[in-house]
Amino acid sequence: MNIPLLILSFLVAFLLSVITLPESLMLWRPEWAALILFYWVLQAPEKVGLGLAWTVGLLLDVLEGTLFGLNALSLAVVAYLLLTMHQRIKMFPLLQQSLTVFMVIGINVMLVHWVKSLTGYRPADMTFLFPAISSALIWPILYLVMNRLDRY
Repeated sequence: MNIPLLILSFLVAFLLSVITLPESLMLWRPEWAALILFYWVLQAPEKVGLGLAWTVGLLLDVLEGTLFGLNALSLAVVAYLLLTMHQRIKMFPLLQQSLTVFMVIGINVMLVHWVKSLTGYRPADMTFLFPAISSALIWPILYLVMNRLDRY
């Protein structure tokens, strides 16, 4: 496991998570922190787990200005799900992994929106699932790029 690459990848994910986009693209912004967490849990499940997921989530909460602990909880759930099935996921081809990314990140965004709805936020429709779709579409490219960088 390449520690500098792990830190750099999460820093880039944080940057991509808060960068300003046009309103039409904001709905489709991938869940970058969850994608990077997904990659590192698959690559080093014995070193990247719930503690790192919780820490990354708290940092993301501070960066986004959301309810403190919201992203920490959702990323910890993502890490737990991945840790329980990482051996199977690693054997899947990339397209099947993309389907898994869609399901796991879909759970992530549904959990975030459920907690937000408890605090008074009412989403009008199912557009909150768009980040799960875009994350699944980006996964094969992200995996190949990160895998190549991790080898060096």
